[in-house]
Amino acid sequence: MKLSSFLSIFLAVYRVSAETGLADEFQPSVKASCVGGTMTIRVDTALPFDGVVHGPNRTEPGCSVTGKGGLKTYLKIDLGVPAGLPGSCGVKYNPDTEERRVAIGVRAHNTIELLEDRLYVVTCGKAGFQNSRNEVSVVQLKVTDGFSKKNTVLEGSAYTLRAEVLNHDPNYGILVKRCFAFDNSDTSVELVDDRGCRTQKLISEFSYNDSAGTADATIHSMFRMPSSNRTYFQCDVEICRGSCSKPSCDLDKEQITQKIDNSELKSVDPFARSQSDDTVTTSTSVFVAQPGSSAAVGAAVCTGGDLNPSWLTYLCIAFGVLFAIMLLINIFLCSAMTCSCTRTEVIEKEPSIYDDYSMYDS
Repeated sequence: MKLSSFLSIFLAVYRVSAETGLADEFQPSVKASCVGGTMTIRVDTALPFDGVVHGPNRTEPGCSVTGKGGLKTYLKIDLGVPAGLPGSCGVKYNPDTEERRVAIGVRAHNTIELLEDRLYVVTCGKAGFQNSRNEVSVVQLKVTDGFSKKNTVLEGSAYTLRAEVLNHDPNYGILVKRCFAFDNSDTSVELVDDRGCRTQKLISEFSYNDSAGTADATIHSMFRMPSSNRTYFQCDVEICRGSCSKPSCDLDKEQITQKIDNSELKSVDPFARSQSDDTVTTSTSVFVAQPGSSAAVGAAVCTGGDLNPSWLTYLCIAFGVLFAIMLLINIFLCSAMTCSCTRTEVIEKEPSIYDDYSMYDS
């Protein structure tokens, strides 16, 4: 009886494997990208995929997706959900490396576990590479006003999009390629193509400083997406030993002031990469305030990243030390004056023999 049951189960699994047609060809590849508070996991398959991609707990809400017969399947995890709560999908965060890790199961069938099912542990974190000093150099993307990083910007104003290598190694150069701006609604616009040339007049061509490990492009007029006031920027940065060869770009460099129309918007795959092996992906985001709003006033005066500059902290410390010194001096002077007042002596005058003398009494 047990033997017949085992044979029936084996035949059922074999039949399902034959039906899926993936018994020998199911070799999916998995990539992860963390941008804008969302971990996006992409599963690539050679054949149309109708299975399921899920986290450690398949029944957890928001932690699984069923394939729709395509070659690319996406699972999006909200990183804003605290760990341990439903919807966190078992994502682990390492504060030392600033990496996020999660276990992902890729199953060829959406209900039955098969031998060809795969389990992966994917990570995403800082965009870094190992330099010639055997240290990790991180590529940071940020929006600046030419002096400091901005978290809140004013629509229509000019800003700088900067890619900077932290812990820079002069033996390596960078080339910014394939930049695009997008929002949470999957609306995106390409800014730089795969060659490293701008595709829109929204920004200038990147200028490079290999000695400092920076690349700057001017956003002539800050824009925002039609359905969101938060704009995300993402770029692929190619790492070269020595200076990267710069492309020859012929797009007209005149500034524009017109807004983006819907014809310029298109869907961009954040996982499409150039053929270079030494390429990292980096991203940043800004809150775009409309002119005349209360947020625009805050953007003009100060932003969230500029409330406590380092020089202001040191200045406050210096004033605090001076105040303490003046307070001690005042206490010392007051105590000295009090002591001098309490030590006064009353001197009685002795009577003199000349006080009662008179020339008329003699």
